[in-house]
Amino acid sequence: MTRLILLSLVGCLFLVACSQEPSKEAMANSAETALWAKYKTEGWKNHGCELISDAEVEGLFAFNGKEATLNARTLPNQAFCLRTWNKPDWKDRESNNEKEGATWLNPENRIVVQLFDYSSEEHAKLQIENLRRDRRNTYEEDVSGLGDDSMWSTSTVTLLVRKGQFVINIALEVSDVPHDNLAKAKEVAFIALKKL
Repeated sequence: MTRLILLSLVGCLFLVACSQEPSKEAMANSAETALWAKYKTEGWKNHGCELISDAEVEGLFAFNGKEATLNARTLPNQAFCLRTWNKPDWKDRESNNEKEGATWLNPENRIVVQLFDYSSEEHAKLQIENLRRDRRNTYEEDVSGLGDDSMWSTSTVTLLVRKGQFVINIALEVSDVPHDNLAKAKEVAFIALKKL
């Protein structure tokens, strides 16, 4: 009987210990959060491609990076990342572009994510207000429900999103119809905003 009680007690202690161990996913999320906090203190310089990772881009736009020739380029000492990848019909588009008089069709998708750290929320607000006042013909559309303030430019396919002292600049060309890029640019912004 004593052995049975002892074995039951050991089993209970084991279950309690196991239930208190964090899951692998929780540990990975904790490590990512710590890494993002480090990048944030450095102004994300040289880490622009972590604001939205290759895996997040592939998932968001539903493509295989190797098959679509995903490329990522950064700028030194900047929070900047340029990614390009082939459109599914890139060969047809290139053939079309070689025809005389044909309308040019972009064979590549492109996303640029750049983060500006204005060191204070007031300064970042001022930058956005100045753009809204002085370049309203370019940034013609206010976007609600995204960060502290945001606006869109159809002519440059660019979304600007302010969160505190940061402004995220997302230039996205995946659709041949410029304004249609806004929906996906917002999804990119949601991913990046979680890391700030």
